[in-house]
Amino acid sequence: MYTKKNNDMNLKYLTGLFMFLIGCSNPQLKTEDSDRKVENIQQLSDDFKSPPVSYHPGAFWCWLNGNMTNASITRDLEAMKSKGINRAEIWDVAAVKNPSFIPAGGAFLGDESVNLIKHAIAEGRRLKMRIGIVASSGWNAGGSWVTPEWASKNLFFSKVGVDGPRTISMDLPFPKFPQGCPMKDADTPVFFKDVAVLAVPFRSDMTIESLSKVVSLNPYYKDGKLSWTVPAGQWVIMRFVCSNNGQELIVPSPNSNGLFIDFFDPQATIRHLQHFMDRLGVTSENSSEAGLAYFEFDSMELAEGIPWTDSFPSIFMERRGYEIEKYLPFLVGWKMDDIADRFHYDFNQTISDQLIFSHYQTGTEFLKKYNAELVSESGGPGPPVWSTCPVDALKALGTVSVPRGEFWIQHRNMFLIKEVSSAAHIYGLKIVDAESFTTWRRWKDSPFAMKKVVDRAFCEGLNNITFHTFASTNPEDGLPGRTYHAGYDMNPGTTWWGKSKPFMDYLSRCSYLLQQGLFVGDVCYYYGDQAPNFFPLFHSVPEKPRLNGLGNGYDFDVINSDIILNRMSVKEGRLGLPDGMSYAILLLPDQFHMPLEVLKKIAELVKAGATVIGPRPTTVPGLNDWEEENMVLNQLAGELWGAADGKTVVENPYGEGRVICGLTADEVLQAKGITPDFSFTGPYKLDFIHRTTDMGEIYFLRNESKEPVSTMCRFRAPEMYPEIWDASTGIVSRFEGFTSVEGGVQFEINLPAHGSVFVVFNKEDRKKLPAFADNKGTATISEISGPWTVTFPPNWGAPPSVVFDRLISWTESDDPGIKYFSGTAVYQNTFKLTAVQDRKDLILDLGDVRDVAEVFINGKSAGILWKKPYRVDISKCVRRGTNELKVEVVNMWINRLTGDMLSDPKDRYCKTNQSYMTREVWPGGDEPFKLQTAGLLGPVTLIK
Repeated sequence: MYTKKNNDMNLKYLTGLFMFLIGCSNPQLKTEDSDRKVENIQQLSDDFKSPPVSYHPGAFWCWLNGNMTNASITRDLEAMKSKGINRAEIWDVAAVKNPSFIPAGGAFLGDESVNLIKHAIAEGRRLKMRIGIVASSGWNAGGSWVTPEWASKNLFFSKVGVDGPRTISMDLPFPKFPQGCPMKDADTPVFFKDVAVLAVPFRSDMTIESLSKVVSLNPYYKDGKLSWTVPAGQWVIMRFVCSNNGQELIVPSPNSNGLFIDFFDPQATIRHLQHFMDRLGVTSENSSEAGLAYFEFDSMELAEGIPWTDSFPSIFMERRGYEIEKYLPFLVGWKMDDIADRFHYDFNQTISDQLIFSHYQTGTEFLKKYNAELVSESGGPGPPVWSTCPVDALKALGTVSVPRGEFWIQHRNMFLIKEVSSAAHIYGLKIVDAESFTTWRRWKDSPFAMKKVVDRAFCEGLNNITFHTFASTNPEDGLPGRTYHAGYDMNPGTTWWGKSKPFMDYLSRCSYLLQQGLFVGDVCYYYGDQAPNFFPLFHSVPEKPRLNGLGNGYDFDVINSDIILNRMSVKEGRLGLPDGMSYAILLLPDQFHMPLEVLKKIAELVKAGATVIGPRPTTVPGLNDWEEENMVLNQLAGELWGAADGKTVVENPYGEGRVICGLTADEVLQAKGITPDFSFTGPYKLDFIHRTTDMGEIYFLRNESKEPVSTMCRFRAPEMYPEIWDASTGIVSRFEGFTSVEGGVQFEINLPAHGSVFVVFNKEDRKKLPAFADNKGTATISEISGPWTVTFPPNWGAPPSVVFDRLISWTESDDPGIKYFSGTAVYQNTFKLTAVQDRKDLILDLGDVRDVAEVFINGKSAGILWKKPYRVDISKCVRRGTNELKVEVVNMWINRLTGDMLSDPKDRYCKTNQSYMTREVWPGGDEPFKLQTAGLLGPVTLIK
């Protein structure tokens, strides 16, 4: 006996909806200002100085253990707004570490939870902020309302051996189901569906001579009992059953656990999202006032096993054109020449297509009816983080409203951005979002350390920041307070929160410019047609992903079969997409299988004038008509590649275009007369990204080195005027002294350690702009030496006030209260300016600072400094004679936490739910007792 689900969505309807969804556009995180057209360069520079709120960062807003109040919601949102965070993504999630520190709240989407979410939506509307939500407690999609028939499923099997000839009548055992699978009794799951009963001749090497040897026993099987006349020989009987894999939500709040939904059934996604709407009282009519702005599907982290849904055999037949039944043994280890491999290709493609359709496309389209968008990490992560994400990452990312990747801070090389930005570029999406600054090590990294990694992400195509995380914490929880066990704590509990606005402004300005126009890439790299498929294959990426044979002065996008088949054409020798993207070269992967339909389209593109580089394909993947298609593929490949073998002959003309093998992309581009988009002299490590607009060209540069760089740079921006746009200040200035060269412009650029800059090339020479001054060749007027009076706040172990005769790290102090201090200390001193000294362009240089400083001159704030060089113009603050200097310096929590770790628990100053002695979350990583340099280190000088 099996349980049959009453599914009212038949395959014909699914196919129709699938085709409809493909044709739908994807709106992205729209606000009143996000669609505002930039009319001219002046508006662009004005908005750069003060970016519209739609370009401000967002944050995962952790409702730890579901414990929230209306007051804490209002306090959090007002705090975010004050510092420039404009998107709050409600995330009901377990505290994980020391959960007893935080009382458990109500169940997610229970009455208490619903009222709190409604209050957050209302407060977001009042503050003109966008409120989104992770579509479950913890992650991924699911909840207590998901019943077994709509829950995540796998294909399971059991086997028995029999000898023939003889007639048998026997009960076939259930497969062994995983822990967590809802069970009716010890052997029987609540939901199951028999898929097939098959017999194959026994062989110790598990090979099958011919598909004719696979015997379907379905006619002889009923209600768990098999009656069959066994032929001569040894046989293996396999019973295949679809049932729940028991996978539950990952780290849900204490009262909110539940099953994952069935990601391969579109109706399961619809029912799940409809539950949110019903509980929140949202309809298509009132969604603008009562609804959430967006929902988030997090990274796809499926259980081990064979992905399945109860209608999968008919889905497979519809998509692949043949019955799956006789091929099921190949899913459990049996082999047959290359037939098994070909079947696995078809199976994996079907899994990928169905996941994208059922979960991502269906979810995106459903939410459109409620004026909401789907933000999703639909492109993985793949291995080595999760090897069970069976998806064509680009297609999945291109399906949702806003594709999201993620990047971690330094100690873990998890950097999933290039794949996501490529998906946005090739599918015509504006926003490239990321779960940003994720980390295990806590309270250690300064904003300058964060800049190093986010600048890399910007160069890979990121243009929208979502902090991981802003954990809700209360004043009575102490400091650092409540925190999720992973992520950077970007909330009022962090030491430098009060001085974080300039860092937020930097992120907003970068996001604003990097969302303008179109990305510039010379190469589109086809990453093949296999599923799962990721770029790069392994997302442990210590450095920016590159393509072999493509120099650092060129950039590229990654494309898939869907783009080649449905969106790519040729115009004037360039490969173009409907949204305006174009490329000089199509680069093929180093593999020899290719779908025939893809090669046919490539032949059309080459005939129309495209240039293609790569090896000649020799076989089609998959099983359907593969022998006949192989012959057609090899004939067509012979015409395209001709005599080109990559050795004696490297090029074959075909129509208006050509196919090349044996040359690198660099060599081909240079032969075409396409110079590097960006280049420089010297042994430096500079990175870049380039976007083009109707008004001009936008380049973002970063110095990867911890040393300053001064080098001659060349840009492929002919007959245009360079301007320097400083994202840390919003200042736009005119660059003088550039030289026009063939195909571009060159001039010297000076970048500080891990510095960055926008170079914007304008078609007009805006002579009224101030001339750019990069502080090269500055002259020191005087050093401000000790003694310095330093005051510390009460109740944190440090003395009220000390005098430093010279500037030292707090960690060098003999006073343990200073040695282990974390927080804000105030340095005070004076300096004199004589009547003859010119106060114009007077700069205060603090030397070295750990980690953030705000400078006050005569009681006026001159600015907050959070990155090298720690310099600020004080011209408007100084006066003749004696000037009062005050510097507020903030370090990270690591030192006070270290001091607490060495102290008796009753003598500790910090309060948090994090375990002090857990290396996984300890901010010092592998060196938990190593203090971090702190304070104003100097030398402090006045310079011109």
